[in-house]
Amino acid sequence: MLINYGTIIVLIYIVIMISSFYPMIYQLLLISIKDRDTNTKPREDYTSRGKVFLIIPAKAEPLDLIKKSMGQSSSIKSRINEIVYILDGYNDELISMIKTLSNKYGVRVMHREKPRGYKGGALNYVIKRLGLGDGDYMVVLDVDSSINPETLEKLIAEINSAHAIVPRWIADNKGDSLLARGQWVGYLLFFKVLKSLNDLVGWVPILGSGSLVSIKALRVVGYWPEDVLEDVELGVRFFINGLRVKYVDDARVNVEVPVNYFGFLKQQLRWSFGTGRVMRKYFWSVLRGRQGFTVLLYLSQYFAYVLQLLSILILTAISIIGISIPPWALLLLAITIIPTLGLYLYTLLKLDIENGGDPVRDIFAINSVNLAFILALPRIAIANLMGLLGIGEFNWVPTPKGSQRWVRGRIIDLLPEIVMTLMVATAVITAILHMLWLNLLIALPYLAGYVRGLWRVLNGTL
Repeated sequence: MLINYGTIIVLIYIVIMISSFYPMIYQLLLISIKDRDTNTKPREDYTSRGKVFLIIPAKAEPLDLIKKSMGQSSSIKSRINEIVYILDGYNDELISMIKTLSNKYGVRVMHREKPRGYKGGALNYVIKRLGLGDGDYMVVLDVDSSINPETLEKLIAEINSAHAIVPRWIADNKGDSLLARGQWVGYLLFFKVLKSLNDLVGWVPILGSGSLVSIKALRVVGYWPEDVLEDVELGVRFFINGLRVKYVDDARVNVEVPVNYFGFLKQQLRWSFGTGRVMRKYFWSVLRGRQGFTVLLYLSQYFAYVLQLLSILILTAISIIGISIPPWALLLLAITIIPTLGLYLYTLLKLDIENGGDPVRDIFAINSVNLAFILALPRIAIANLMGLLGIGEFNWVPTPKGSQRWVRGRIIDLLPEIVMTLMVATAVITAILHMLWLNLLIALPYLAGYVRGLWRVLNGTL
């Protein structure tokens, strides 16, 4: 019996290609599930109300952003016990200037001389230095975010219903660029997914900005994880230990999103690497939990980029060696991927309209995010694999914010994107040389995305 290796390779390609779209299918299925009552009460020993502290970590953030943050946070002083800024990566001169600002706005400033343990380490430092009690709570806020008194009251009102309360993020700087606007639209779907997770599972990931967390629950799980993605990892620890995390949709926190590709890339690499590490640490523990598979599907969404990269590599290889994509394979890809993409875009635009957006303009904003993800694909995939396999470390740097958010990289910084563009161009050229027209039909959209994305980064519009 002769084995047609070409057909086997094509079948492998199809399976990997279709599987790489599972995050879209997962999200669409999740938001289609009707609301379910999961508001179970936690044990009484977690619900005693103590003090509430607002903790704002700042790692080498620009001074203008610190000043703006202090001005905004001071408006809620009367509704909270204390506001604390914990500083990492500042010299003595800047620390002195920040302390002068803190006296003006009536907030406390703490400084770690030897920072360790990433953001989680800074939060644990505050808990231990201030001696926060089991009945106390902390609201964690990024320095680029702002929380109003009404949102704070809504979070505090839910203290007796969960061990951690998670708000909804609103991209406050959505007007800064098409990329920022596209992320605002993306957040509309992201938080609809969180609401569905909350209704279905009774759990959502803890967000690192705006979430309210019980100090006693933190002690149960060993405090904040001192790793690159402390918020998601803490949420997973809560899930494993049966601690309730609740999402409150009408509690809104304003956040700043990246305005250009370089800032977007830094953020996505940390999230991809971090979720990979979380999966590596807690896979079996999560899987054993009730609704654990649903939670794992949520946590593993960045692995889709590994599958996407693998599918592009296979397409390039088969085009070089002259293996043709048969018509039945193209038809199978078309009837699975095109409706998924169409429904996903329809859902984004529908949410855009419902939230006062302009779909004619915002479809270009959505395209900007899509181009950024296409360009970043090889880096995101490698970062996720590194996290999953426990290879290397991640040099954690904050996403550029404030006056630094407009800083752009150099052409040399785009070397992986340029290499990927050349590889896809090779697939197109060899498909033409071998007259593999269906291969060409699949490869051309990739090439168009990479060329268009690179051009927009280089001319400063992405």
